[in-house]
Amino acid sequence: MAPERDTSIRRGLDVLAVLESAEALTKGGLGVTRIANILDKDKSQISRSLKVLAEYGLIDRDPKTLAYRLGWRIYSMARRSGDHRLLASAEPVLDDLLAATNESVYLSVMSNYEALTVLERVPNHAVQATSGIWPVFSTSVGRVLLGGMQDADIRRMYDGTPVQTRGLRGIDGIDDLLSRIADVRRDGYAIVTDEFEEGLTAVGAPVHDHRGDVIAALGVSGPSFRFAGRAGAAAIAVREAARRIEERFVEPHGPAVVDE
Repeated sequence: MAPERDTSIRRGLDVLAVLESAEALTKGGLGVTRIANILDKDKSQISRSLKVLAEYGLIDRDPKTLAYRLGWRIYSMARRSGDHRLLASAEPVLDDLLAATNESVYLSVMSNYEALTVLERVPNHAVQATSGIWPVFSTSVGRVLLGGMQDADIRRMYDGTPVQTRGLRGIDGIDDLLSRIADVRRDGYAIVTDEFEEGLTAVGAPVHDHRGDVIAALGVSGPSFRFAGRAGAAAIAVREAARRIEERFVEPHGPAVVDE
């Protein structure tokens, strides 16, 4: 691939990432100037990228505000991505877990160095936790996902990268992180309070496939003032809910075999 084309593709992907941001979602889209400022790119370059993305239906432009937002084709592609059996298996379990905890509930998978939310349920609270894309080492679902990796691989993953979280209970360095992950593997869940974000408490548990590999993490989070005192009991409930997803996910006659 020619360097110029490679740069154009990267710029287009950067634009999509900006339009996925909380700011874009809250405002119902962003204008060319704002996108260019966020990416620190020339406005004319961003304008060309937006035009191409719009031609393919990946973004839409509001005719009144002229703001750009993610297009319906993105959502259509998303519906066809990932493992549909996993999502179908998890949906009723998330519904039940929301009813039991009355806090934000979500299913996350590993995406590079981040935990990506692929399914969520939110309560009707004035104050509630929000899900999205989070650093794996600083979150409960992230540490659960890291628990499915070998320690040596985790060390390589963070080689040269500071591994620290905030608060009195925060982690300090890769050895501390690996010790927390060892606890996750032993207990079958993770609890993180005021580390990723002050005032936020979250719990997570692993979802395994038929081989025993960690394929996702089930999490619940809420404001610490309301949820921290219930985190221990919630962690047990989340662990049991994750096992329900596993039972539903594994087909009665075993997983389908795909020829390579």
